[in-house]
Amino acid sequence: MSDLPEAPGSPLSSAPYRVYLAGQAVSRLGDGVVSVTFAFAALAVAPDGRGIPMVLLALWISRFVLVAHGGSLPDRIGRLPVMIGADAVRLAAQVFPAVSFALGHAELWHLVASAAVYGAAAAFFTPGAVGLLPDLVHPAQLQKANSWLDVAGDTGRLAGPALASLLVVAGGVPLALFFDAATFVVSLISLAWLRRLLPAGGDARPAEDPAGDDPEEPVRFLDAVRIMPRLPLVLGAVLVWLPVQIGLASVSVLGPVIAQDRLGGIEQWGVIVTFLAAGGLVGALVSGHVRGERRGLLTIALLVISMPAQLLALAYGPSVPVVAGALFLAGLAAGVAGVVFDTLVQLTVPKAMLSRVGSFETTMTTAMVPLGFVIALPLATLVGRTAYLAGLAVVVVATAGAVLAWAVPRTGLRDPYLERGRS
Repeated sequence: MSDLPEAPGSPLSSAPYRVYLAGQAVSRLGDGVVSVTFAFAALAVAPDGRGIPMVLLALWISRFVLVAHGGSLPDRIGRLPVMIGADAVRLAAQVFPAVSFALGHAELWHLVASAAVYGAAAAFFTPGAVGLLPDLVHPAQLQKANSWLDVAGDTGRLAGPALASLLVVAGGVPLALFFDAATFVVSLISLAWLRRLLPAGGDARPAEDPAGDDPEEPVRFLDAVRIMPRLPLVLGAVLVWLPVQIGLASVSVLGPVIAQDRLGGIEQWGVIVTFLAAGGLVGALVSGHVRGERRGLLTIALLVISMPAQLLALAYGPSVPVVAGALFLAGLAAGVAGVVFDTLVQLTVPKAMLSRVGSFETTMTTAMVPLGFVIALPLATLVGRTAYLAGLAVVVVATAGAVLAWAVPRTGLRDPYLERGRS
């Protein structure tokens, strides 16, 4: 027996969800800390700055290479065992450089290796988490459950950098890294506790795989590719997310340069990014109250609003208040879009396929981020920053238009719920 509520209400009425949310809130605060801490650590061992892109590439490449396997394993052996293993690996990945810094023997390769292992473990944890949540709450509570998880993540992204700075000032890089490692201990405790609350293996793979395979056949990542044409709006939203991810990477690369050249200095970029993160937090809060049976259409519409707003604000915004305000609204739209899309996937995709479909989405979108890092500056230099940013906004809108022209005749405007019924 599990402690899931019998009737819809707040997801906080579910004991398993409360345990999971508490562990993830602490873990995501650690994620906010480690992003800044690794920058400090990379500069400490390589003052010329070459270590920062090396660490980022190690993180993204390892995650991209393994994310397909990360989706099939949770569907094959169960989500919780995979997530517990992934967190244990991430804990070890953080302890290794923390010890090397504490002993005074840190080198750049320690950080690169840690980031690669961390990214590899994340490739398994994230798809498992996508598939786990529907086992913790009633289907009608999924959107609010996703909303609270995103609130925890956005709060960590807002508070983490400041906390990282305080930890580095108080105890140096080792203290900050050990703090992040401790957050994984909390997450592991919550997942182990959660496993006790779901003693019947509530996250195990169902006997029948809706991809059409025999139950004895191996669980494969390509099963997710085969099922996607049955989910036009889900696939359509993923396709729109591809240029959006390139846009996010481009904003990260060009934003600081534009702030320095046109908006009064590099420090203004910190203000603008804070407004973007705050918008995402508000969006996550608001998203729990969004209702309707057109989540696919709403996701695409919000992406069309969010990313072009960021790109055009950077291209044409005359002042920091204008750009910061536009990015706040863009972050709000993106925050709602993320929660609505996650809920659409969890309600629409057959349960046995959830982790594989999650890894399919992650594989597609993850590849776009390093691509955006690579092309943003050269293309902006070639055609001009304004033309590049405005052109990318047009690409997002055109992609959304093409996707809707293909998807709507096949599915209508309402979301087709294949397995779980309407919420």
